[in-house]
Amino acid sequence: MNLKLPKRARNHVNPLSILHINKIDLFDNKKDVIIDVGAYRGEFTQKLLEKFGEEKNFIVFEIRKSFYEYLKKLFQKNKNVRVYDGDAGRSLPGMIEALKKNGNKIDKIFINFPDPWFKEKHKKRRFLNEKLLKDLEEVLDLETEIIFQTDQKGLFKDSLKVVKGNKKYKFEKFYAPLFGIQSYWELMKIKEGDKIYRMKISLRDKTKKWWKFF
Repeated sequence: MNLKLPKRARNHVNPLSILHINKIDLFDNKKDVIIDVGAYRGEFTQKLLEKFGEEKNFIVFEIRKSFYEYLKKLFQKNKNVRVYDGDAGRSLPGMIEALKKNGNKIDKIFINFPDPWFKEKHKKRRFLNEKLLKDLEEVLDLETEIIFQTDQKGLFKDSLKVVKGNKKYKFEKFYAPLFGIQSYWELMKIKEGDKIYRMKISLRDKTKKWWKFF
């Protein structure tokens, strides 16, 4: 399919200005789901599709309308892909709950190179925040991994603090792209000589208890 990328798109869209919540169009199977937040050109999900085929289902989010329309056309023939616009943070808890009731487990949620919102007054717009983690606590399974990747060291440090601030979550840094798959943005940043910062986030097992022996 020869699709033209949108010529112009706003680089920054304030998620706090988007109030609508998407309802999931459920899959007609019980396969695991991979979620791509901020899919941009869609090449990351395309590579996942090449690796997994119809073995898994995919949900794609893009906040910028022009790229959302582009992605809908890009994946229109893929029955195991759903594309949504708006603020993924508002929609994910309800979607995940509905998917679980449908028998679908959430395998991974990729947050690839989100907008860093550098200004102090804009930091509340960052995607990985206290509210998102709180909202996801009751719907995520222990096996679900949130994969956070960025080329911004400051954003990574701040995001790490957010995760550490919620004792229901654990994290693990990692250094090579998962499945060997890299997004367009990652490849571009590596070519420019930038370092990529990565971590896996998941819920702690509440059943595990620790004792101190004296």
